[in-house]
Amino acid sequence: MFGRKGRSRFAWLLLAASFAMVLAAACGGDDDDSGSGGDVTYGKAGFKTVEIAAGQPIKIGYSGPLSGDLKGIGEPILKAIELAAKDKTIKGHSIQIVAKDDLCSADGGASAATQLLQEGVVAVVGPICSGAVVAAQPQYEQAGITHVSPSSTAHKPTYPDRGQVFETFLRTTYSDDIQGPAQAKFAIQTLGAKTAYVVYDTDAYGTGLRDAFTKAYEKEGGKVVGSEGFEKKQTDFKAIVTNIKNAKPDLVYFAGFYSEATPFIKQLRAEMKDVKFLAGDGVKNDEFIKGAGADAEGAYLSLPSPVYTGEAYKTFGDLFEKETGIKRDASPFVAEAYDAATVIIRALEKVAQEKDGKLVIDLKKLNEEIRKTELDGASGKIKFDARGENVGGETPVSLFQVKNGAFEQLKQ
Repeated sequence: MFGRKGRSRFAWLLLAASFAMVLAAACGGDDDDSGSGGDVTYGKAGFKTVEIAAGQPIKIGYSGPLSGDLKGIGEPILKAIELAAKDKTIKGHSIQIVAKDDLCSADGGASAATQLLQEGVVAVVGPICSGAVVAAQPQYEQAGITHVSPSSTAHKPTYPDRGQVFETFLRTTYSDDIQGPAQAKFAIQTLGAKTAYVVYDTDAYGTGLRDAFTKAYEKEGGKVVGSEGFEKKQTDFKAIVTNIKNAKPDLVYFAGFYSEATPFIKQLRAEMKDVKFLAGDGVKNDEFIKGAGADAEGAYLSLPSPVYTGEAYKTFGDLFEKETGIKRDASPFVAEAYDAATVIIRALEKVAQEKDGKLVIDLKKLNEEIRKTELDGASGKIKFDARGENVGGETPVSLFQVKNGAFEQLKQ
């Protein structure tokens, strides 16, 4: 249909259009995008500017379990956050920690987010549980409220189903993409466990850790002979234990929290005294030893963090024990919580401005300042990548065994 001249012009137009499409793709050119970092594309966060009247506090939220079976995790973390904010002021404004109980659940995480946004917080520490994080992320993103989790380790918060990364989410701990493979290597190379039965909490944390361990374990040459899920608050594990007994694995791998691990290991030990037991950070808590007693003996646990030895941790730990009466290592992630609150407070100090007698905070600038953080914190070096992952340290995993009613660190 085109003559020679028309074909030439048409070909040139196609080439130009193709170039424009490539350029747009390279730049993340989606109308809904607000920014990108490398191969990361963000959705459009609802950043705005907030004003705080003279004499009013700056509110920082906290979302975590403060009642029920998992308050043994949530309460120490809250105290660490409060310690970071104690006696701090920014241009004459005190800092108030507003805490909401999310019960470490998806519904609770969404509800706590609603409540915190209604309270007028400018940032949040938490949620501390991955299921609550995943449920709350859309609300925080829409409101432009940056939230830094000290303990959410699941894969999904930084690799969400929607594809676009949540710009308002960051964490000071490390991902199960690191913890799971380290556990698998330990199971095969140190414990000599060639077969494993996987038991997991069906929330984001449990399924994420299950997947990370299973994939790495099979890659290491191990064989998963069974895999079963359970719901939070389950106490009867007899059917699962029967299936484990019939499968005769070398190792039982548990992906969940101490609240369910306690009754589970009691029922497991009633039938199988010698099978090896390995779990992650959700179980590594003094409450597990208290609840399981002698049945906890010999259990292996891991943390997606180093054994803290730096001067910053010693200073924090001494102060934490003095102020709270709680042992610094009784529950995981207190150092990461202290660092998460510190990151937010330091960013606020840099971006908060006084105007007409009010304190003005640009939430986008606050997010940008938090993302630029480089901190030698109580939990180690803190630095965030484009997804919000902490990449400041050497991403180590620490391993422990329960011996004589205490967690003994294992040499690696």
